[in-house]
Amino acid sequence: MENQVIELVLFDLDGALLTLNFNAEKTRSELHDYYRSEHGLDLFFKPVLQRIDGAERLIEERKGMAEARAATARALEILRKNEVEALVGARLLPKACEAVSAFREKGIRVGVFSRTTRSAVEAAIETYGLGPFDTVISREDTALTKPSPEPVQLAISQFKTKPEECLVVGDHPYDMLSGKRAGALTAGVLTGLAGKKDLLDAGADYIFDDLRGLVLAFLGVKL
Repeated sequence: MENQVIELVLFDLDGALLTLNFNAEKTRSELHDYYRSEHGLDLFFKPVLQRIDGAERLIEERKGMAEARAATARALEILRKNEVEALVGARLLPKACEAVSAFREKGIRVGVFSRTTRSAVEAAIETYGLGPFDTVISREDTALTKPSPEPVQLAISQFKTKPEECLVVGDHPYDMLSGKRAGALTAGVLTGLAGKKDLLDAGADYIFDDLRGLVLAFLGVKL
């Protein structure tokens, strides 16, 4: 793997570089209560972003586009609030800063791509001393987020990198799907909730226990 040409490494944030203290159950409950009380919809918000999109279509059919977009804006604000709150009690994963620095020191561009809102992503990077990054892509930056290839394609286009020279690193099947659909290499790290089989089924080219294994395999550097 050390001979593999890599020009850009895109890291997922939550589960790959740090663990956010995101309360998914509380977020889903708040979204459920909002849509039920304001729009008469009884929905279960998992996965959250897809369900918000689905709710927008339902409201548009009943009340029109303006009402639907206003509802989505309110829902995204509920989600944003919970994502920012998730920084309290978050923790940096072992050797995360060192892993990012190791690639930079080899002249390889590094970036973050996340389904989380930009304000929370930037706050996490600053709070935990991650980076610096050559690009930061949050859910607001593309029409579709993971598992769509759009976030990875955006990063590739920013640097005019060949897809096969981009390495996507993440802990979730959506990270692997996003990378593979963009034509990138994908490396799963077992530092999140997904297991090895989940990541392989989603198209992971490589699996590592953590970022130390990733850096050793691709750079020959022990952290």
